[in-house]
Amino acid sequence: MSRPSFFQCAIGAFIALQLVMPALAQDEAPTIYPGLAAGLIDQGVLVIDVRSDEEVSETGVLANAEHIPHTEIDAIIDSIGERPARAVVLYCGSGRRASRVIDALRQQGYGGGVNAGGYVDLQAALAAE
Repeated sequence: MSRPSFFQCAIGAFIALQLVMPALAQDEAPTIYPGLAAGLIDQGVLVIDVRSDEEVSETGVLANAEHIPHTEIDAIIDSIGERPARAVVLYCGSGRRASRVIDALRQQGYGGGVNAGGYVDLQAALAAE
């Protein structure tokens, strides 16, 4: 069996922290990680664009992302599946709606959400890879 790479260990540690530290203060948003998100996308992690239909029609989605608006939490959970610890990258226009989705997911026991920030932030991080 081969040893996990540093990046794989870092991803595992990040996800573990997300599960162990269930929620930040209600008025504090999860930290935005476009660089980490880009690395996760390279590893094949699920990516969900939570922007509005109008925003997506203007720009399209990034990195083979699924588009599920931030208001459709049940559909997002369906996409994640029955693995509450599954890593999932979420992005929107600025990171605010992705943050709200991550909070809603945590309240329902799903702790693997990574806030990639905004469309432009994630696009830049992916280009830097």
